[in-house]
Amino acid sequence: MKAEIIVSGSELLLGQSIDTNGPWIARKLSEIGIDCHFKSTVGDNLNNMATTIARAFSRADIILCTGGLGPTQDDITREAVASALDLPLIYDETLAEVIREKFRQRNRTMSDNNLRQAYYPEGADILEAFPGTAPGIHLQYEGKHLFLMPGVPAEMKVMMEQDVLPYLLTLLPKVERIYTKTLRCWGKGESDISALLSEINDELDDLPNPKLSFLASGIEGIQVRFSAKTDTETEAMALIEPFAIRAKEILGHLCFGEDQMSMESVVAQLLNQKQLTLGLYESFSEGMVSSRLNEKSEQEHYFKGAWIESRFQDLSVEAYKTKLYYIQSLSHADLVATVHGEKVGQNMKLTLLLQHHDRLHEKEMVIPNFNHQATVSFSVINLLNMVRLYLLDALDQQQ
Repeated sequence: MKAEIIVSGSELLLGQSIDTNGPWIARKLSEIGIDCHFKSTVGDNLNNMATTIARAFSRADIILCTGGLGPTQDDITREAVASALDLPLIYDETLAEVIREKFRQRNRTMSDNNLRQAYYPEGADILEAFPGTAPGIHLQYEGKHLFLMPGVPAEMKVMMEQDVLPYLLTLLPKVERIYTKTLRCWGKGESDISALLSEINDELDDLPNPKLSFLASGIEGIQVRFSAKTDTETEAMALIEPFAIRAKEILGHLCFGEDQMSMESVVAQLLNQKQLTLGLYESFSEGMVSSRLNEKSEQEHYFKGAWIESRFQDLSVEAYKTKLYYIQSLSHADLVATVHGEKVGQNMKLTLLLQHHDRLHEKEMVIPNFNHQATVSFSVINLLNMVRLYLLDALDQQQ
C-alpha cells in the first residue's frame, strides 16, 4: 500500500516553522510496514490544497493530512477535501455539542467560528480520539483512505496512535514487520559506543535477525537500535532481548533509557523513586532545563522550580555557587543544580554544579568552536545527566 503525507500551513513555506509531523508520521508508517511514497507541503490556499489532495488520491492508497482543521478562515482543509472530491460538507449538531462541552470543561468562552469544526465531508467518520477542540476525520472514498488530523503535534500523535495506526493495521495482509528496541545513550560518541558493542555487532552480522544500528541524534545522544523482522512483536522481542540485555550490561550508566524515554523523564522517575526534590538556578541555560522538566506531568512532586536570570550578567562560577546556596535555603529543595558558561578564546568552558545539602559536586568541560544555541542545549542535557548519575550513585563513574 502506498501512502502520502500532506502537511499544511503557510508558516511552513515561509520558514517560520519546521515540520515535525511529517517525519514522525512517516516513521510510524514504516514501523507497521506501510511505505510512504510521497510527502507534500502546501500553504493555506484553497485551490492549492484541493489540487494537492486530488493528486494524492490519484497516486496513493492512504493519505494522511495534518493542519487546517481549526476554526479560523485560513483553516481550509475540510473545504479543500470537499472541493477536490466534489463532496458536500455536512454539519453535525452532535459534534458541535461535543465541541461546546470541551470549551465548558476548560472554562473558556467559545466563539461561533469554532462551529466550523463541526463540519466534515459527506460519508466521513470522526476519529474517537479527540484530545483538543478540532476533531480528526476519516474518509473512505473510492477504495482509498483519507485521514485529517490537527497540526498540533500532541493532538495528532494521540489520534495516530489510538485510531489511525490500529485501523491501518486491519487493512494490511499478514506480513513480516520490523520491530525495534532502542537503547538511548549519553556520555560517549557514536564511534565509542560502536566500539564497546563491536563483539555483539560482529555476532549479529552473521545472523538474519536481529540487526544492530547506531544513530547519532545530537543533544539527544546516541541511539543503539536493535531491529528484527518477524510476524509478531513477541517473536521479535524474543530475538532482540538477549542482545539488548548484554548491550545494557556493557554500556552501564552510559545507557540512560529505552525507546521513547528522555533524559528528563529518567531524572523525574529517579527523583520520585528516591523521594527527593530538585531546584534550579538558570542563567546560562536560559530556562531550558526547567522547561524540559515542566513537560513531565508528574513534575510537581519533585520539582521545586527554577530561579531564572538574564545570562548577560556575566557572573563568576563562585557567584553561581552562592546562588545555589540561596536557592536551596529558599526552596528547601534537596538538590539544586546549575550550569555556568564562560567563553575562553574560540571555546566555551562549561561548569556543571550540583549541590545536595552541604555537599557540592562540580564538573568542567570545554566545547570547542562553540555555537551558542547548540552549546546551551548541550549544557542542558549534560546537567540533567549529572543529576541522573548522582541519583544512581554513579557520579564518580562519569567519564
